Amino acid sequence: MSFLMAFQLGFAQKTVSGTVTDDNSVPLPGATIVVEGTSTGVTTDFDGNYSISASEGDVLVVSFVGYSSASATVGASSNLNFNLSPSSALEEVVVTALGISRDKKSLGFAQQTVSGDVIAESKQVDLNVALTGKVAGVQMIGGSSSTFDAGFLRLRGESNVLYVVDGIKVFSMTDINVDNIAEISVLKGAAATALYGADAASGVIVISSKKAKAGENSFEINHSTSISSVSLLPKYQNQYGGGYDQEWDVFSYNPATDPASWASFNGHLTPYYAADESWGPPMDGTLVRHWDSWIPNHPDFGTLRPWNPNPDNVKNFYNDGIENSTTLAFSSGSDTAALRGSARLINEELPFPNTERNQIDVNITGDVQIAERLTAFGSLNYQFRKTLNFPVNGYGGLGANFNQWFQRQLDMDRLKDNFEFQGNYYSWNRRSARNATPLYWDSPHFDFYGDQTNQRKNTIFGNFGLNYEIDDNFSADVVVRRRFNSYESNGRTGWGGIDTPSFSESTSRYAQNELAATLQYKERFDDFDFNAILGYQVTQNRSQSISASTVGGLSIDNFYSIATSVDRPSYSSSVLKSKTMAAYASASVGYKSLLYLDGSYRFDWGSTLNPDNNRIETWGLSGSFIFSELIDSSDITFAKLRAGYSEAPVFPGAYATSQVYNTGTAYGSNARFSVPNTQSNPNLIGGTRTEFEVGIEMNLLDNRLGFDLTYYDRSDKDQPISIPVTGSTGFSGLSINSGEASAEGLELTINATPIQTADLTWNFSFNIAQNDRYVDYLAEGITRRRLDYMSWYALIMVEEVGEEWGTFIGRKRKTTDDGTLVLLPNGRPVWENQQNLGSILPDFTGGLSTAFNYKGWDLALGFDFQVGGKFSSTSNMFSYYSGLHEDTVGLNDRGVPMRDPVSSGGGVHVQGVTESGAPVDMYMPPISYFYRHFFGNHEHWLYDASYVKLRTARIGYNFSKDNLENTPFDSVNVALVGNNLLLIYDNIPEGGLDPSEIEGSGSIATGYRNIEGGQLPPSRTIGINLSLTF
Repeated sequence: MSFLMAFQLGFAQKTVSGTVTDDNSVPLPGATIVVEGTSTGVTTDFDGNYSISASEGDVLVVSFVGYSSASATVGASSNLNFNLSPSSALEEVVVTALGISRDKKSLGFAQQTVSGDVIAESKQVDLNVALTGKVAGVQMIGGSSSTFDAGFLRLRGESNVLYVVDGIKVFSMTDINVDNIAEISVLKGAAATALYGADAASGVIVISSKKAKAGENSFEINHSTSISSVSLLPKYQNQYGGGYDQEWDVFSYNPATDPASWASFNGHLTPYYAADESWGPPMDGTLVRHWDSWIPNHPDFGTLRPWNPNPDNVKNFYNDGIENSTTLAFSSGSDTAALRGSARLINEELPFPNTERNQIDVNITGDVQIAERLTAFGSLNYQFRKTLNFPVNGYGGLGANFNQWFQRQLDMDRLKDNFEFQGNYYSWNRRSARNATPLYWDSPHFDFYGDQTNQRKNTIFGNFGLNYEIDDNFSADVVVRRRFNSYESNGRTGWGGIDTPSFSESTSRYAQNELAATLQYKERFDDFDFNAILGYQVTQNRSQSISASTVGGLSIDNFYSIATSVDRPSYSSSVLKSKTMAAYASASVGYKSLLYLDGSYRFDWGSTLNPDNNRIETWGLSGSFIFSELIDSSDITFAKLRAGYSEAPVFPGAYATSQVYNTGTAYGSNARFSVPNTQSNPNLIGGTRTEFEVGIEMNLLDNRLGFDLTYYDRSDKDQPISIPVTGSTGFSGLSINSGEASAEGLELTINATPIQTADLTWNFSFNIAQNDRYVDYLAEGITRRRLDYMSWYALIMVEEVGEEWGTFIGRKRKTTDDGTLVLLPNGRPVWENQQNLGSILPDFTGGLSTAFNYKGWDLALGFDFQVGGKFSSTSNMFSYYSGLHEDTVGLNDRGVPMRDPVSSGGGVHVQGVTESGAPVDMYMPPISYFYRHFFGNHEHWLYDASYVKLRTARIGYNFSKDNLENTPFDSVNVALVGNNLLLIYDNIPEGGLDPSEIEGSGSIATGYRNIEGGQLPPSRTIGINLSLTF
C-alpha cells in the first residue's frame, strides 16, 4: 500500500521549467521561485532559466528585488514563463541629484519616476510632449503640432528647468533622443536639487540612458511610420467673398493705355483685388474676372468664372505629413564590461509644402572594469539635424494669413498652380487688374518656395570617468563632461514677392566643459545607515554668435548671398563667457529603515558676480519617517511622511555687474559701439529662493493602490528689478535687488492596479497639481512691472504687487451692475481701460494614464488637462474684423441677413444705455459692429485656457515565445500608435484654436506663451511601430 502511494505521488510530480524576464524581455538572474506553502524553491541562473519539481495544481510564486511578485498555477504544461514588472514597493531605487542612486523610501523630497518605455510607447520625438500628463506639477504648452516647434514645459510654474542626461547638463531638450531613455527622474523642489546649485532652483529632469546589462547580448530594430494631418481649423464663413463692400468694380477699357485686345473686357465685373478683408459681394455664382484671369499668356486669361465659395480652400493647402523613424541598437554585457550603442534616423515632412527635416542621433554608453577595483565609464551622444523651412506662426505669417486675412472664393489649386507662371510670381492680392504687384499678401505657396529658411544643427555631448572602490566603504569618482551645440542658419526673402528680396545667415555655438570629482562613503552601524559625499566641480561656459543680412535688396536677380547686398550688409556678433567653481557635501543617515535625515551644502564661486564677493551658498535639509514600519496591517504596504527645506541663491546674468559695449554695423570705415540702456550694478546678485515642502506617500493592498500628496511653499527674495533712472546718467534703467515673490501649491498622484490576473492587468495613474504664484514687492515706488506687450490697444502682461504673477491688464466694454452695455448714442461701446483681466497661470493641471495588458495585447491611453489660465487670441479678433469668421454672417433677429443694408432690415441689433442712463436701441452695419465692439476688446479675446485632450494612444501585440520558436527573434512587437488625437473639451466659443498649443507670438524666448498672434493649426498623427529584438 505504501509503495502504491509513493508511486502515485511520484507520478503526479514533474519538472517545471521556464524563464523569468523583465518588461523588456531581459533575463533576471537570481530571481526566486517557490512552491507556495512549501519550502521548495530555486533561483534562476545567469540567463533567467529555472527548473523546479512541482505537481499539477501547485502555485509557483516568483519574486525579485525591485520587481512586483508574480504567480501561476501549474497545469498540464511543463513550461511556465514569468514576466516581472518594476515594483513601487520599498526597495525601489531612483536617481537623484548628480546621478546619485537612492532608495526611494529614504527621500525627504518630491520625486517622480517615469519609465523610458512609457515615454517611448507613443513614438513621440519631443520629450516635453511625451512627458505631458505623466508628472504632477508639470504643465506643457506645445508649439503648433503641425510645425517643427518644440513643446514648452513649466514645472511648478517655472520655465527654466534644467535637463541632465547621465550627469551632463544639456543645452536644449531637443538634444535628447527619446528612444535612448531608460528612466526619467523628475526632481521638483529645491531640497531635491540643492546639490546642483544655482542652475537647478526651478527643478531638474534627470535622464538615465539605456545601458547594457550583465549577460545581455541583443540587437534591436525599431521602426515607425506615421502620417500627420491638420485636425482643427477656424470657423470660416462661406457666404461672402473678398472686398470692403458688396459692390462690384467694373473694368473700363482705356484705349490710351490698354492693349487693343482688352477692348472686349470692357464692362467685366471685377472684385476689389487689393482688399484682404471679406466684406465683399455675396458668392452667388456671378460671373467675374478672378485674379488669375489677368496673368499674361495664361490659358484662362480674359475668362469669366463664377463667384462661388471654396469651403475647403484652406484645408486643401495642407498635405499629409509623413515621418519615418528607425532605431538600430545593440547591447552586450558581461561581468566586467558593458556596451550599448544606438543610431536613430528620422525623416519628417510636415503637412506643409516643401518642408522637411532629417535627423541622425548616435548614442553610445559603456563601462569596463580595468582593474579589480577600478572601472572606467563613458558616454557619447551626437545629433545632426537639417531642416528646410520653418512654418511661421505669429502675426504676418501663414497662420495670420489664413485665419485673419484670407478669402473664401479663392481656389487653392489655382493658387498652387499659378503663383509662379513663366518665371513671374503672382498673388490673389494684386493691386488692380492692371497692376499685379501684391498689396498685402503673397500667394501662400510663395512662403515655402519663394521665401525659404534652412538650418543645420550639430550637437555632441558626453562624459568620461573613472570610479575607484578604495575599500568596502569608500569610493571615488572623477569625470570630465563636455557639450557642444552649433547652429548654422540662413533665410531668404524671395524675388517677386511683396517684400524686398534679401538674404541673411547666422552661426551660433554654445559650449560647456566640466570637471567633477566626488568621494563617497557608505557604512552601516548596527541600526544606522550612513552615506556621505564630498565633491568638487569646475564649469566653463562659452557662447558665440555671428549674424549678417543684406540691406537695400540684392544686386543680382535670384542670387542669394551677403555679397550681393545692395548696401553695406548689417553685421553683428556676440561672445559670452562665464566660469563657476563649486564644492559640495551631502550626508544621509537612516535608522532601522524607519527614519531618514538628509542634508546638503554647496559653495559656488561665479564669474558673473562681483569679484570681491563672488560666492553663493546653497543648502537643503530633508527627512522622512516610514511610519508603516510601526503599523501592523496587511492593507498598508508602505507609508511615509517627509519634509524638506532649502535655500538656493542664483547667479546674475553674464556682464550684469560690469559695463560692456555692444558692437554694430560699421559706419563708413569707423567701428560702431553702443552703450546698453541698463546701467551695470557691481553689487547685483541673481536673487535667493527658499522653499519648504511636506508630503505623504502610501502604498496599500500589496501595492495595488498608492498615492503621493505634496504641499510646497516657496519664496523668492532679492530678485533683480530694473528701475528707471534720470536720463542725465546716460541710461534709462538700473537693476537692483529688491523683487520679492511667493508661491505655494499642492500635487497629488494616484496609482492603482484595479485588475491583476495571470492574463489581464489594468494599471491606472492620475495626477493633479495646483500652483499659486504672487508678487509681493518690486521696488520703492514701483507696484507694477510690464512683462509682455501686445500692440492692439496696449494689452500688457504684468507682475503687480498683491496680484497673481502674469496678470493681463487691458480694456473691456463698460457695463452697468446688471450687465447692460454702456454705449455711446451711435451704438459704439464705452471702454474701461487698465482692467485686471485674469492671469496666465492655470488653476489646475494634470493627467491620466491607463494601460491594459491581456495575454499578448497591450493598450495604453494618455490624457492631460488644464483648468483655468488665460491666453490672448489675435486670430479670432481679426477674423471678426475682416469678416472671415462664420459669426459675421447669418440672419439677425429680424430674420434678415445681417449684411444687408440697415435700411433694408439688415444690421446687428445693439442695445444698451448711455452713461447718463438713456436707452440705446439700434442696428449697426456688421462691418462697423464687429470692428467697434470687438477689435481691441481684450476681455473678449482673453480665452479660458482650460482643455481636456487625448494626447496619446497605443495598441500593440507581443508575439509569444512559442510563436517565435523557429525564428531568429527573441521578441516581436507590432503596434498602432497615435499622438495629439482628440481635443475632448475646450472653452473657446469662437473655436478654431487648441489652448494646449500656444505659439507665443514672439514671446517664446521669454517663456510666457501667452499670446496667439497667428496660430498654425494642430495636427493629428497616427502610425505603426514595429520592434524586433534578436
